[in-house]
Amino acid sequence: MPRLQLLVATMNLTDIIGLCDKMHIASDALIINQSDCVKYECLFYHGYKIECYTFAERGLSRSRNNALLRCTGEILCIADDDMVYTDTYREDIINEFQKHPEADALVFNVTALNDERSGKPIEKYARVGKRESREYGSVHIAIRKRALIGKNVYFNTLFGSGATYSCGEDTLFLKELIEKDLKLYKTPIRIASVDMSDSTWFKGYNEKYFKDKGALIEAAYPRCSYLLAILQSVRNSKKSLGSYKKAAKLFSYYTSGIADYRKVISGGDATEGENIRK
Repeated sequence: MPRLQLLVATMNLTDIIGLCDKMHIASDALIINQSDCVKYECLFYHGYKIECYTFAERGLSRSRNNALLRCTGEILCIADDDMVYTDTYREDIINEFQKHPEADALVFNVTALNDERSGKPIEKYARVGKRESREYGSVHIAIRKRALIGKNVYFNTLFGSGATYSCGEDTLFLKELIEKDLKLYKTPIRIASVDMSDSTWFKGYNEKYFKDKGALIEAAYPRCSYLLAILQSVRNSKKSLGSYKKAAKLFSYYTSGIADYRKVISGGDATEGENIRK
């Protein structure tokens, strides 16, 4: 049976066993802990190997990349520290991959608690394309490690909690998976629940939110970013702000984000370049 390894991102962790208890971990796990020191710990929890790397740095995408660089499992499951896994998640994930050898990566159902922004549940097994992939977060994903080898697929460290742009790292990661010919499928199996009521990045539909979305549009679709900004401005002025009259203001926010991202990747006021792989 292939070995499943959770890749968990957390901050200021002081009790590894306590985190394993809270998340109901029942598989091997690699924890990336962002704090103010650098250290490595390894222990066994109910017979499963738990490794914890602590780094003095910030940024969710950095944690994800550190985990991908150090993972050893045959099947990798991306996780956050506020997830609670089902009693059978390990067997369910492994069995689903064995049942579907055509899949390089699988999107599973993760129940979002207290979150009106959560998407529709997956109801049947099917292929996922680039457009649909935008609906899922990385915590829904499990990937065969062998499918990643040589593909150079990592998270863009300019995006995500703690980064220059507060969201969008999942969208870019899944888009790149598909563009690099990994076969992504979805399955109705539920593996966990997650409490998203206290978001670390979403502070309402404010100016920064839309500027960050503009940067994401430019990163994902640079050839048509302004056209998409127009469409999103019209759509979200009504959906998010309640009036089409605010479309022009939203467009200015989106285009500000587009311009900012172009400046960053060209080297202006940037500490990191485009799609940094560190």
